[in-house]
Amino acid sequence: MNTESAKNRRIRIALLNLLKTEYPGAIDIKALRFAMDNLGYPMPEGALDAHLRYLEEKDYVSIEKRKGFGFHIAFASLTARGWDLLDGYLMERGIDEKV
Repeated sequence: MNTESAKNRRIRIALLNLLKTEYPGAIDIKALRFAMDNLGYPMPEGALDAHLRYLEEKDYVSIEKRKGFGFHIAFASLTARGWDLLDGYLMERGIDEKV
């Protein structure tokens, strides 16, 4: 596994574990970005969005976007499939190092 792939895997696992702490609830994506920064994974908005999109396409994460008067807010939550992945019931090449 190359360095970039290993880094992406660590980021995705960290994201899933952060979302697991609020399951079945959701985390504001801005708060999620702050938490990732505190874990040593600072990311520009586009990079975090790309990881969340990847996880959403795999059905490990659900993203909900809301609009208000003059603001946009997005929340991410772990799906049951994402929890199964973390517990080892599923294997994923882009996330799980054992595959």
